[in-house]
Parts: sequence; structure tokens; C-alpha cells
Amino acid sequence: MADINRYEKELHYEKAKSLLASNDLQDLRYACLELRYFIEAHAYQQLLAGAEDIPKTVIETWQPNKAIKLLLAFDDLADKDLHLSISDGNGEPIDTITYNNIPIKDLNKLYNSLGSYLHLPMPKKLASYAINKTQITKIFEQLGKLTKGNLIVVKGSYQHFPCEACGQNIVYTTHYVNSNESIECQNDSCRVTHAIKSSEDHVSFGAKYVFECGVCHSEASVFFSKIEDGYKFKCDHCNTEYTFEMILRGMPVEEQS
Repeated sequence: MADINRYEKELHYEKAKSLLASNDLQDLRYACLELRYFIEAHAYQQLLAGAEDIPKTVIETWQPNKAIKLLLAFDDLADKDLHLSISDGNGEPIDTITYNNIPIKDLNKLYNSLGSYLHLPMPKKLASYAINKTQITKIFEQLGKLTKGNLIVVKGSYQHFPCEACGQNIVYTTHYVNSNESIECQNDSCRVTHAIKSSEDHVSFGAKYVFECGVCHSEASVFFSKIEDGYKFKCDHCNTEYTFEMILRGMPVEEQS
């Protein structure tokens, strides 16, 4: 696993600060790049701190804004400010540790705004092209809160179940199953979708549509994610071939009610 200390976000922030002291177009463009690096370093520090529990698909999502958005599916604290209070044996407060973060909605906006200045202008805008230094300075100031505080990662209660297709573990959390109706296998070479069925005290996952074979009367199945018009598959027991066929059926209005 990559070393979390290799992402020195403060270094990128200081470089951006130095570049913003200039009015040169190239310096301002490089300031935008350094602030993008800063956001990336902040996100990667957070991801790698919980690398043992976080699904590989989240860590390997290269764009930090998309990685944090995906992480939020498992952990609703992923884009929240965190505060840890430390007390002595008598319950008297000693210190408070704070981790500053940015909501994913704002992170996306800032990341994309900075990125818009990293491209050459279209020919029709070339003559009037300029980088809005006031806007970039405002973004710089907004990101300043991320330079303060200490990294805190709340270890979520990650659980797992075996994929019905490839057998590898699929990681999930209670927050995920309460917020979603399905989950994909996190094995990149599989990605089979599993339906989620949850109640107050139980959750189950299923990737297959199961039915009785019309020939051998044994249990036959097909993956939900494979169901589409024209898809062919065979019974698990007698090799009878089945084909899905899409049927469009109209229903009179009076029957619908």
C-alpha cells in the first residue's frame, strides 16, 4: 500500500500561495494546478488512512472527488468535519482534535472550477481569455481550512459476503444497504450486481433469478445482470436452453385503475 506521508498537501498549498502573488497568466494557471494537487492529496490521505477497510474500488478510483463520492456510499461521515474530545479519568476535558473536511458538493465545484483553467481557451475566446484571479484567491481561502487540524478516520463496521459469480468477498456497510437496492461485485473482472433485501434485523444478497426448469423441474437460475432481450442460457442441470424475450404489453387505462 502507498505511503500516506507521500501526499504532502501543505506543500502544494504553499506553492499555490506563492504563485498567486503574481499576475502572470502562466503563474495563475500553475496555481490552479497546485490547488488541484492539494485537493487530491487531501482525499488520498483520507482514503489511505482507512485502506485496510475501504473497498479497493474506492481507493483505485483516480479522481479524488469521485473517490470521496463513492466512499460516501459506504460511510456518511466521509465528507464531514470530525471532532474528537479527549478527557482525563475524571471526565474533565483535556483537548479536542479536529479534522476539517469539505462536503462533496463543494469539493466537486471547487475541483472542476480549478480544472476549467487547465485547458487552452477555444479559438473564439482566445482574444479575451483571462484567469479570474479573484475567483482563484477565493478558492484558495476556502481550502485553507483543510490545512488546519489532524487527520481522523472513523473505522466503519465493514462487513462482507461472497459474490455468487466469482466467490470473492463483496464489502458493504449498514449505511450502504440502508441507502441502496443493489451492490456490484468489487472484483473488476466480475462486477456482477447483487440485489439487497433488508429488514430490521437481517440483510441478504442475491445475484440470480431462480425458477423451475420446465423440462427437468430442477432449480435453474440466471444472473439478474445478464437478463436482457435475446440473452441465452442453459438449465444448471439438464442443459435445456432458454432465451429471454422482451414482450411489450399495452394495458387499457380502466384496467390499470
